[in-house]
Amino acid sequence: MAFLDLVLLAALAMFLGYRLWLVLGTHDKDKPVRKRRSLEDDNVVPVRAQSMSSKGKERETKAEPKDMDKDRFLQGAEIAFRKIVQAYALGDKKVLQRLLGGPLLETFEDAIETRQKAKKTLEVDVARVVMAEVLDQREEARMAYVTVRFVSEQCLVTRNLKGKVLEGDPDHYSEVTDIWTFSHPLESNNPNWKLVATQVPEA
Repeated sequence: MAFLDLVLLAALAMFLGYRLWLVLGTHDKDKPVRKRRSLEDDNVVPVRAQSMSSKGKERETKAEPKDMDKDRFLQGAEIAFRKIVQAYALGDKKVLQRLLGGPLLETFEDAIETRQKAKKTLEVDVARVVMAEVLDQREEARMAYVTVRFVSEQCLVTRNLKGKVLEGDPDHYSEVTDIWTFSHPLESNNPNWKLVATQVPEA
């Protein structure tokens, strides 16, 4: 019986040794302790492979610091702010058609026509933008909306056709607060945003 017990123990030891070898593999210095049978083994997704997929690129874009995105957006918004103010003062509808959207464009065009019929001119000088900050961000009906508050130093003067000042002071600059909302289609590759709403800040 003792001999039979030894045989059984030896067989058990060989079986356990074989199973251990299957799990751990070899211990050669140039080989891993455990070999993966596939990329899906252990549920590991390679970082490089993930970044090459379209979903991976979306994650990388969304993972960028929000402050960096806002800074970049505000830089473009400030440029658009200056262009729109100047285009409105000059009555340049072509520029406004590129930068404005929705009913707001019609409102600006009507105001320009009213001013021209009254035979008045508007002069606007934006000395500097004191502050620009994002007040709100939202997505609605496949559109992205960003509301920005601009605080700027401006000189606004209205004249008649003879150059006589009707409103404003050409030597006086005042602080003006504007709240503008820009819009952009979520599925569009065009990087340009359009101004779609303006509002007067509450006193």
